[in-house]
Amino acid sequence: MTRSVLSLSLLAGALAPAFLAPPAAAAPRFGTEEIVVRSTATFNGLSGTPNPFTAVSLTAKVTSPSGATYTVPGFFDGDGLGGATGNVWKIRIYADRVGTWKWTTSSATSGLGGKSGTFSCSGALAGRFAAGPIVENPQRPRSFMHQYGGPVFLAGKFLDQAASDPLKWSHTMFSEKMTETNRQALLTRHQGMSLNKINVYLANKGDYGGTYPTTPWIGGASSNDKTRFDLKRWRTYEQWVVKLRNAGFVAQLWFFADDSGFGDLPDADRKRLIHYGMARLSGYVNTVFTGMLEWQEGWTTTEVSNHMTYLQQQNPWARHASVHGTTGDFSFPSAAWADYMDTQPGNSASHATVHSHGVRNRALAAKPLIIEEFGLGLEDTAGRQKAWAAFLSGGAGIGTGAFLKRLTAFVPRVPFHLMDPNQALVRSGTAYALAQKGSVYLFYLPNGGTVSVDLASATGTLYGEWYNPRDGASVVAPTVAGGGVRTYTPPGAGDWVLRVRK
Repeated sequence: MTRSVLSLSLLAGALAPAFLAPPAAAAPRFGTEEIVVRSTATFNGLSGTPNPFTAVSLTAKVTSPSGATYTVPGFFDGDGLGGATGNVWKIRIYADRVGTWKWTTSSATSGLGGKSGTFSCSGALAGRFAAGPIVENPQRPRSFMHQYGGPVFLAGKFLDQAASDPLKWSHTMFSEKMTETNRQALLTRHQGMSLNKINVYLANKGDYGGTYPTTPWIGGASSNDKTRFDLKRWRTYEQWVVKLRNAGFVAQLWFFADDSGFGDLPDADRKRLIHYGMARLSGYVNTVFTGMLEWQEGWTTTEVSNHMTYLQQQNPWARHASVHGTTGDFSFPSAAWADYMDTQPGNSASHATVHSHGVRNRALAAKPLIIEEFGLGLEDTAGRQKAWAAFLSGGAGIGTGAFLKRLTAFVPRVPFHLMDPNQALVRSGTAYALAQKGSVYLFYLPNGGTVSVDLASATGTLYGEWYNPRDGASVVAPTVAGGGVRTYTPPGAGDWVLRVRK
């Protein structure tokens, strides 16, 4: 009898592993862990009462391996697969520390509160975001960097009139009128230009002629229920945020488009979208947020500050956020909620206007400046001149331009995050100057021609290079001695970039 019991025990032990669920895979560092909890009751997100988007609150207290704690909002996700009816609720946790994470939920709804668990974080994401999210450089706060990596110049082309429909405007990427094929073609085009940022609307009715609306709510652009979200569409949004992350792109997500009347919505409707969007998407390492486009069209300064403060309260992972205005200077440089400044010199601006705009706005605050809108994106000389003028103004990023592949290829050649605009270095001729005085000097000559530059702050031998922003070719410039004014003439006609270094 004893022998038989022993044999059965050994047999049970041998078979047990085949019946146990495999251990959960560890979240990679800088990845997103998704916690799923289920309510006792099933909710109808389309039309049922109570409305799960308004009647239920769910948060989680999350503790990282370092001991830091976060209050993270949860969200209703129907059946968890894009269906509107179900009992699935999710909490997305940004796992930025290796080790064991803990979480505990709070909710008055049956089945959601009092749940707890742990998960493990190890390894790291593949690709660009293995170095963490885009953050302000604490040593050079007017520039961006990866939190655990090097400096970053953000380059996007949300206005791309050189493309064919429906790829002209990256803001429309999440539109219900776009197909998956369209979205992939848009990403492929931006990859071909060697960009690292894509601007995308989360809600749009009338911008770009209303042809490609983005409606996050149940219904269409002309009629929808702003107390309920279309879960199938949101599933598409998050899947593409992940695809952008894997392709190395910052997803700059804009909550409210202009020309859409969103400034007239009740506060509750606008804040509901902000809350839901942050709960679903801020847990992804590559997200950055813009509250509204051209806020002056329907929003007061008080409303802007109120809503952006609310956004930051729903932002446990400290994703960068700001707003975008009409043509002119940034209106909220000292606001605590504004992590960066997002501006437009105007689509008809000259390169000189773009440059002066950048220099002036860069001086408003020790924050990164994204010069977003200064042309419609034709691949022409004017677009190229303005993109380089923006870069030489000391901006931390741009949103449009031309010949951008040549610009993004050049950027790593200089310590741009250590350089400042300095027009006093140009003694004669037409050029824009960016310099780390005594070490590296950069001059952009928008119309070519001879230029005399002040290199008095540099000593010893200085080496020069002419860079052709049209084709990316380089030509050696004369070697000169530092300590005075030196004259350079480009090797051909057109615009040129001159790099002088020790």
